[in-house]
Amino acid sequence: MASTTSYLNNLLKTDLTEFAETSNLTDYVGLRKAELAERLDDHLKRNATTYSKEPRLSEYYRRLGASSSSRSPIKRIAEKVSDVVKSDDDIAVNAPTTARKSRRKTRSPTDEETTDTEGPSAIASLIKTPVQEISRRTSILASNVPLPPSPAVVTDAIDAQTRRIRTSISHAYERTQIQEYSDSVRETLSSTVTINVLAILLEAFGLRTQLMPFKPVTSLPPTFFTSEPTKVYLPDLFVLLNTSFWAPFTLWLMTTLLLPAIASYFINLPLAQLPSHSPARRTSMKTNPHIMFDPFVFNITKGLVAYMVYALHFQFVEFFKNADIALVNTSVPGGYHGMLISSGIGAAVSLYEAVLKKHH
Repeated sequence: MASTTSYLNNLLKTDLTEFAETSNLTDYVGLRKAELAERLDDHLKRNATTYSKEPRLSEYYRRLGASSSSRSPIKRIAEKVSDVVKSDDDIAVNAPTTARKSRRKTRSPTDEETTDTEGPSAIASLIKTPVQEISRRTSILASNVPLPPSPAVVTDAIDAQTRRIRTSISHAYERTQIQEYSDSVRETLSSTVTINVLAILLEAFGLRTQLMPFKPVTSLPPTFFTSEPTKVYLPDLFVLLNTSFWAPFTLWLMTTLLLPAIASYFINLPLAQLPSHSPARRTSMKTNPHIMFDPFVFNITKGLVAYMVYALHFQFVEFFKNADIALVNTSVPGGYHGMLISSGIGAAVSLYEAVLKKHH
């Protein structure tokens, strides 16, 4: 029927498979969801006497019973009782007419006395019989009224619904692919290259706030959420035309990236362990491009250069001014102390990574 078919179609295929296993349905593995629901509906209807007491299928047979009898049992009882009362009224109304006809046909006084004597008792029996019949039919109909389910059935229904909800949540979680994204992020962050890049980006952000500040360029009209105009800020790109930007930026770029990268390229201890011009060395450089730079030497060089320039004010043969050195030192978060701390963290992580690779 329509209600049971729509009920099965609204379920997940895992639930339909569970119903098929419970009802011992065969040859359902390769079916699609709609075909499985149709076959399962026909199979459960044909074997209702066998699986109607199965707790997992209680909701299906409840819907099947509700759709097979569109009227409630109470209404059916009332209609049958009213039919019985109407038939009894017809019997009671026709009884005196029958008695009168029988008295008219009798000729002897003895027959008239007998009829008059049995008339009241006959009418009483006719009145009493419908009442007993109504009571008997009412008890029969009441016995056919379905009773409320037992606590065990209710518990099984709750467990089935809980499993259905848990399965839906699990499928939704799998579709979001959160676990794959999380594993990818963890793999990316678990490397010395990423740690060094994050430290450099943090220093660049602090330097940008001083060398290229945001300035208001326009205003947006008031909206439903704000009662005042909203100012729009953009970086002041005109500072790129001034030496006041390029001198501090070049100094920071040399001390934080260029000089440490050159030193770590030529002083590369992991790469020196492999024989020169060997296939293993070429394979390692192709599979791991970052092996061309020694992360430990990079961080040690960065810390030494930062201390010499920003703590001891080394000016690279008067190429940079003390004002440039002071500007970079105040712009980077933590000053040269922050640079030394980030270099120490990078060196420690590179050593830890080298020890782990050695053990593996």
